[in-house]
Amino acid sequence: MPDISNLSVEELKKLTAEAEALIESKKGQAVEDAYNEIVKIAESVGYTLEQFIEYGSHKRKKTTRKAVEPRYRNKNNSAETWTGRGKQPRWLVAELEKGAKLEDFVI
Repeated sequence: MPDISNLSVEELKKLTAEAEALIESKKGQAVEDAYNEIVKIAESVGYTLEQFIEYGSHKRKKTTRKAVEPRYRNKNNSAETWTGRGKQPRWLVAELEKGAKLEDFVI
């Protein structure tokens, strides 16, 4: 590596600009190489790039979770329920602070 400590500010700026241009060029070449490799892999298994990408997107789809039935219901407002998972809702916390028991709200 050359010694750059003796370069002037202008020379350092020029060197920096050249280095940044070279970095961008190398990044672009790396992306191009990776793209070509992916195309080659897709073709080796008989897929177009679009089919290959579509296959990958279907593979990663998450399954939908089944809704959990509520286990507790507010006596004062039947629309307010809680599954028993996660943080207790405010209505339930307020009732428990008044002295009610969790079992009183079981559906």
